[in-house]
Amino acid sequence: MEMQQLVIAGAGPAGVSAALYAVRMGFPPLVIHNGYGALEKAEKIENYYGLPSPVSGKELYENGLSQLAALNVPVLKDELLSITYDGEYTIQASEGSYHTQALILATGTKRNTLSLKELKKYEGNGISYCAVCDGFFYRQKEVAVLGNGSYALHEAKVLEPLAAKVTILTNGKEPDFSLEELGSIQLEKRKIISAKGENSLSELELEDHTVFPLDGLFVALGTADSTDIARKLGLFMEDNHILIEADTSTPLPGLFAAGDCTGGMLQIAKAVYEGALAGTCAVNYLKSKK
Repeated sequence: MEMQQLVIAGAGPAGVSAALYAVRMGFPPLVIHNGYGALEKAEKIENYYGLPSPVSGKELYENGLSQLAALNVPVLKDELLSITYDGEYTIQASEGSYHTQALILATGTKRNTLSLKELKKYEGNGISYCAVCDGFFYRQKEVAVLGNGSYALHEAKVLEPLAAKVTILTNGKEPDFSLEELGSIQLEKRKIISAKGENSLSELELEDHTVFPLDGLFVALGTADSTDIARKLGLFMEDNHILIEADTSTPLPGLFAAGDCTGGMLQIAKAVYEGALAGTCAVNYLKSKK
């Protein structure tokens, strides 16, 4: 795909708000999203300006997409896997790659993990959420990736040339990728029932009480969110939120963040404001480069 001036990752309140401001300033962005996000869980939204009666999160989300369509803003539904920066941003997604001069992260925040109480104590001691960040520490060791989708496969591929053995653990689910893509990566479908280790994670117990030994577990459930992407870009984080300047910028040139991924009040009003600011500042950045 040709170089974009501006890509917005996410089509929730922050992403749509950013897009609306950018297009009206003469810089129509490309919006990439992967579905409803946090709004899908909102059955009723009442405490928002201009809503005399409640609306569902889905309804508000679809209204936002309709606004973008009315302004001919291109919107693609695709799953983000990773983003790299080398003077420009390359976005790797399930359906292809995208290149852009400026980028706004507005994909929300979530941390999908396995509901095993033992796992929490091993975070940083055998459990990681970033293959690019921590894969180096597991050279020639046996590691596993927890997940069953494209994101899990992507993380496993990052680890494949580093680790002695890589296994994708689907935890009882069928893989959402072709088995032909595995290469030397192993696949384990049985459910995980417990995690064990002295000072760091060393084994998992599977549903038939089989012991699965490992040196490290990389959690890649669901899809990549702003937190995962930000860590791989080396951005500053606090409590799993991206640290931004007052103008929503980050230390990387042309990279902005808005909405739930930046923490604070996880409210639509805050996301809309921050998106508007990010869209405006991204356009000002692009103008300064001309």
